[in-house]
Amino acid sequence: MSDDLRKILAAIFRLGKGTTLSRTEMVNLMIYNLRWFDPESARKVIQAGSQSGFLKIGADGQMSPTFEMAEVEDDIGWEPPKDIDLGKMVRPLIERLINAVEEAGMDKKEAVRSINRTSDELGLLFPAAAVHVGIEKGADMSRFYNEVENFILYGDR
Repeated sequence: MSDDLRKILAAIFRLGKGTTLSRTEMVNLMIYNLRWFDPESARKVIQAGSQSGFLKIGADGQMSPTFEMAEVEDDIGWEPPKDIDLGKMVRPLIERLINAVEEAGMDKKEAVRSINRTSDELGLLFPAAAVHVGIEKGADMSRFYNEVENFILYGDR
């Protein structure tokens, strides 16, 4: 699924002829130019891109890919699979952070308690505290850095 997402994002940026695009530009390219998605699905693609770490949202709201565009084949005529499940690509950040801490060897309740305690003790927002706890437990939390940064800067969008 992540290959399809990268191909979708690469197609959007190639069509937009830029290294940065606004949310509106991206949605319009998906709906009107590529004709791949309806408005809600286009928003899910952007959300999935941000959650996966494939999109970085700048302070000015402009989005840019975090992967090398040249690494994604430019298949002329390629379209996303008709049965692509964008809902499965989009899972709440908090849920994914807790799961990452769980994978480091904690059960869910213990992970949530530890994140909450760290949040209170260090005065961190929950996502930042989750990254902190995950790192302490030996988990690779780097895949969340861009998304947590976006959460801190812009809130949960």
